[in-house]
Amino acid sequence: MLAIPAIVPAFVAAYSVVGERQQGTLEPVLTTPVRREEFLLGKALAALLPSIAVAYAVYALFLALVELFAEPAVASALVHVSDLVAQVLFTPLLAGWTIWISVAISTRSNDPRTAQQLGALAGLPSVAVTTLIALSVIRPSLSLAIVAVAVLLLLNGLGWRITSAMFDRERLITGSR
Repeated sequence: MLAIPAIVPAFVAAYSVVGERQQGTLEPVLTTPVRREEFLLGKALAALLPSIAVAYAVYALFLALVELFAEPAVASALVHVSDLVAQVLFTPLLAGWTIWISVAISTRSNDPRTAQQLGALAGLPSVAVTTLIALSVIRPSLSLAIVAVAVLLLLNGLGWRITSAMFDRERLITGSR
């Protein structure tokens, strides 16, 4: 389930800058007195909120279907409080990291499809790690969760700063490199 916030927001976020630029709606926004950090934060939130809603809705549907249709022994083996906590905690962190990578790609790309493909590709390491944890190749523990949260918080903060530094209004308006 944690693959959803690692992949879904990549498509929305990667389209955020390059798609608007291609449609011709980016230039009026860039001429406003909004700081680039605020502009990028708005773009990130526009991708983050629907992605989180989709991820939580799919997880809630999964839990409901398991409780309704699975045998009680199977349901108790599938539904754990630690999994619920991990889903609630890691969904926004993974989505945020994928969004910052995708927005950074979008600010430097000239083609929306290319930006979306590269953004999805950039989210694959997160999917690989969550898959390894799901397959018990990497044993989940409280210390691993704390380290993962700290790393993802750091990466999200760095992602916002680096993407903000990469954002160049002049290049986006004029189209020059």
